[in-house]
Amino acid sequence: MQLPSPVHHIHNFSNYNISLYIKRDDLIHHEFGGNKWRKLKYNIKAFKEGNYSHLITFGGPFSNHIAATASACKYYDIPCIGLIRGARLDSLNPTLQKAQSNGMVLVPISKNEYRLKEDSEEVQNVLLSYHNAYLLPEGGTNRLAVLGTEEIAVELNEQISDIDIIVTPIGTGGTAAGIINTSRDDQLVLVINSMKNVELENTLSSMVQANKSNWKIIHDYHFGGFAKTTSDLIQFINNFYNQYHIPLDPVYTGKMLFAVREMLNSGAIESKRNIAIIHTGGLQGVTAYNYMQAKKAEPILIKTA
Repeated sequence: MQLPSPVHHIHNFSNYNISLYIKRDDLIHHEFGGNKWRKLKYNIKAFKEGNYSHLITFGGPFSNHIAATASACKYYDIPCIGLIRGARLDSLNPTLQKAQSNGMVLVPISKNEYRLKEDSEEVQNVLLSYHNAYLLPEGGTNRLAVLGTEEIAVELNEQISDIDIIVTPIGTGGTAAGIINTSRDDQLVLVINSMKNVELENTLSSMVQANKSNWKIIHDYHFGGFAKTTSDLIQFINNFYNQYHIPLDPVYTGKMLFAVREMLNSGAIESKRNIAIIHTGGLQGVTAYNYMQAKKAEPILIKTA
């Protein structure tokens, strides 16, 4: 466990007159690092203190949350169950293979029933079969998750005292909310929407402290929606890896860094700023992306670390 997570200075980022840093939460742990560890930290503590029997959570077939939760539960000796969106499990899916190898019991849930979550009869039947289980929502975001992600900005500001702008991707909102809550009021938090979700303002506002107004969601770099990519994005990710030896994923961090470059080009981010990028991990998504490319007989475009 690398805590606090290290901060790397990125030199000559496209030759802009800025200081760019990346806080490498992906290096917290080689299997369950990133923002998923931050979200799990206090939930695991609550599980242990509550003497629960099992941890049950939800996720899609390539979910970073499922992968990280399975690994963390193995590490902390917690029996866990993953309710997976889809009526069937793909036995060759690398995310699910790894989750199973780490001891997670996988239960496929049809898409219609999955949308209903706990209100689904199919899901309720699974939940009732495990006595005294700890239920963790999809993506891992709840009150305790935000408590964990609040430590990101605290660490960052102790490591580098003069950060002007913090940039983070957003999924369910728990990571962005935590960062905003403990950012300084003189810092701007830019939240990169990678999901084409127009409701994110409402979602994030419900988790952010009422006195915090130093944040903005950027909606222009989702590339068509969640997990959607273009050749320009893939080329950017590969070029960034070749130059800096820092892997990015195509779902969150790749889009975030691409957005920063484009905002510098357009002047939306001014020069002479000290900018901190939060690397939220999710690198198992690179393997998942390449697996899907191979299934479609399309080129494997993303380099792995």
